[in-house]
Amino acid sequence: MRIQFCGADRTVTGSSHLIEVNGLRILLDCGLYQGPRQQAEALNRILPPDVPRLDAVILSHGHLDHCGKLPALLVAGSKCPIYCTPATAQVARIVLQDSARIQEENVDYLNRRTRGPDEPLAKPLYFVKDVGPVLSAMRNVEYGVKAQIGDPSKNTFFTFFDAGHILGSAYVVLEWIESGKPRTMLFTADVGRYDSPILSDPTPPPPADLIITESTYGNRSHGPIADVEPALLDAVKFCIDRKSRLLIPSFAVGRTQTVLWYMQKFIYEKLIPQIPIFVDSPMGVEATRVTTQFRNLYDQTTQGMIGDKDLFSLARVTLAQSGEQSKQINSQAGPCVIIASSPTCEFGRILHHLAMSVERTNDMVVFVGYIPPNTLGRRLQDGEKRVRILDRFYDVRCQVRTIHGLSAHADRDELLRFLKPAIGPQSRAFVVHGEVDQAEGFAQHLLANGVASAVVPAMDSSAFAFSAAPPVQSSAAGREED
Repeated sequence: MRIQFCGADRTVTGSSHLIEVNGLRILLDCGLYQGPRQQAEALNRILPPDVPRLDAVILSHGHLDHCGKLPALLVAGSKCPIYCTPATAQVARIVLQDSARIQEENVDYLNRRTRGPDEPLAKPLYFVKDVGPVLSAMRNVEYGVKAQIGDPSKNTFFTFFDAGHILGSAYVVLEWIESGKPRTMLFTADVGRYDSPILSDPTPPPPADLIITESTYGNRSHGPIADVEPALLDAVKFCIDRKSRLLIPSFAVGRTQTVLWYMQKFIYEKLIPQIPIFVDSPMGVEATRVTTQFRNLYDQTTQGMIGDKDLFSLARVTLAQSGEQSKQINSQAGPCVIIASSPTCEFGRILHHLAMSVERTNDMVVFVGYIPPNTLGRRLQDGEKRVRILDRFYDVRCQVRTIHGLSAHADRDELLRFLKPAIGPQSRAFVVHGEVDQAEGFAQHLLANGVASAVVPAMDSSAFAFSAAPPVQSSAAGREED
């Protein structure tokens, strides 16, 4: 087997890993890199080698940084099936259509501005019309079903298990025969937190020879998830007492629905009155509706709370899909809660709400997860006193808080808890999907917990396993044994 690391290496976004085994070429995820615009533009134009020769794409879940380059993959000639869970197919549809629409709008804006005589027209990575073929290529595989890749002679299979990260999210167990021996690889993708709202806990994985693990919070602790509820409740009460606005820049998929769950729990338990709650994101609205369709994926706590009711029917929620509905929200003086995309505050409807609230001392912005560096969200989170929003600068006078426990990613201790059943004395780990300090720190924790080797691969590096081929071509954190 050979693994080529094509994305989310020494950084958090852009998940993509090419597996070559038994004559098959299998791509694990094909995500967009999200970060500073020029850097993102350059990295997102890069695709895995020999795209037309891919035999399968295995998609872990529908977040943009895991599925966002799939249309570009098909435009480049891929005709292979894309395997995912049924819920992931629905989430990815929403995410990809939104991504394509935003790209087209951005390119249209760039091409209408004044350009130099030799400056070429901007082009999107893909168009809205390119999303349809991706959806047609998707093949639904339920949790726990062993699926064959290629013909039976390849002796190569995979199984999805519930990762507890977002609706439909899965980790992947790849099984194959190599040199007459059965082998197993675990690709964690993104692992969710234990005891988080709506979704079930991650399913324990089987023992694995190879592990490709995320490390978004691999060297950090979120603290008890029980602390999330009082922190969020305090923020809501702050704005209720002052009749002000609470802005929550949030991922449209997963995080938005989790925040809604807490809000309706507060109302259900009569901890707060029925204040207006707005979901201001076309994608967030659609993702919320899709979430209501997969009741079988809810945990027991959620099932007990809603009974036979719709998942988000307990609170006074307005789903603002159109631009006109979004504009009407800003006529709402408060108290109210506005959940809008995007968490980075680099684009989306949250910018218009920030422009109205950022200079108001009683309004509050609550960040509910990791914010990449060099973004407006991170600048607000880091306490900068003057920021640019859209086309002008504003003094930051509003309240700014962060609740890390709402992250959909497991922290260091939860990752180690999840991986414990998979780790054996011969297990080799590759640590991806984390900034350098998080990935290297988690590699050290893995070594202390019994893995034979732990490596933090660099972009476009590769590793060979179970053969006499060259050893890992990457930067190692800790020791490497071949």
